[in-house]
Amino acid sequence: MIQSPDDTAPVPAQQGEGEVTGRSAGNGRRVQRTVNFDREILDRARAAATYLARNEPDAGIRSLADIVNPAVAEFVAELETRYNHGLPFQPVFRMPPGRRAGRAVTLGADAHPAVVHPED
Repeated sequence: MIQSPDDTAPVPAQQGEGEVTGRSAGNGRRVQRTVNFDREILDRARAAATYLARNEPDAGIRSLADIVNPAVAEFVAELETRYNHGLPFQPVFRMPPGRRAGRAVTLGADAHPAVVHPED
């Protein structure tokens, strides 16, 4: 696991907030995390980042992060709109390990404290 040097202090679970655990969000702008990519997608993204950084400075792409961050931000905004009334999801600083396909994961907290979900 790759860790950011800025956020090493543990944060205990907050009462009534579910599994909000791990290190604090920290003050740093960027943190390193390990994620898994489909090989073909990663190869294409790395090729694009390398080419654009070398040959197209006006593209504003200097690294793989310049491709990944905007793509993730756009998708998360779409998920917030679709599933959480356009509000940010409640922060979770350490995700539960071992997610399996087809198995529901309950964190014990609403997606956002201000959201009230109607009964089905």
